[in-house]
Amino acid sequence: MSDIILSVKELALAVKNDVSERFIVKWINFDVPRYSMFSLVGGSGSGKTTVGLAIQKLFSPGVYQTSGNITFDNHKISDFKNERMRQIRGKQIGMIFQEPLETFNPVFTVGSQIEEVFKAHTDLNRAQRKIKAYEFINLVGFEEPKRIYNSYPFELSGGMRQRAMIAQAICLNPKLIIADEPTSNLDVTLQAKIMELFVKLKQELGLTIILISHDLGLISKFSDYVAVMREGRIVETGRCEDVLHNPKHEYSKRLMQAIKI
Repeated sequence: MSDIILSVKELALAVKNDVSERFIVKWINFDVPRYSMFSLVGGSGSGKTTVGLAIQKLFSPGVYQTSGNITFDNHKISDFKNERMRQIRGKQIGMIFQEPLETFNPVFTVGSQIEEVFKAHTDLNRAQRKIKAYEFINLVGFEEPKRIYNSYPFELSGGMRQRAMIAQAICLNPKLIIADEPTSNLDVTLQAKIMELFVKLKQELGLTIILISHDLGLISKFSDYVAVMREGRIVETGRCEDVLHNPKHEYSKRLMQAIKI
């Protein structure tokens, strides 16, 4: 088994409209070691979220891949058709989005939406799906799982919704989780708790996590590896402590100086 669970080679993405075409991700390369927390960091518009979505072939309208290969768990998924990618998404690669309220359907309870994942990807019956939903609600640290199971998303606080979305993302025991700015809408105390939960789940479930963030302070405390993006390019990558404490690229240096790590 390879020690690299995800390898991105010469990936380029472009967006096209009626008038022009422009590259938004420019021939990037990075490897994600298995069981690590790997961070994609950069300012707004740097392309980090676009890369996270492209790994799963989830493209915004007009965006498409022009070159490059993506290999996940020794499979070249960049060649997979939509049907095969649907088998990968959720089951082997989980996604945690920035805003849970935009991800959860407001008219269904949290528990029923976690159960829906099992309904789509497993042969479990209704009773078994409910048991599994409770199991993962418990796993992410809720003290009152029954209340959370029966709650609608808008009835939960921001931190609770984020935990519920994590439960939904990990319930099929995926090998890789992509978390897109999962703490940006939370206060500092809740940010630390969510990140500590990620570390706990990484260790207990054998997860690999790609964290997409602009928060270098948070990354410095929890990530193993980091890639710094600017204007669609990766300008520096390596072990977190090396890049953050001894940056080589001028843009990385400016980022570190801004937060004084």
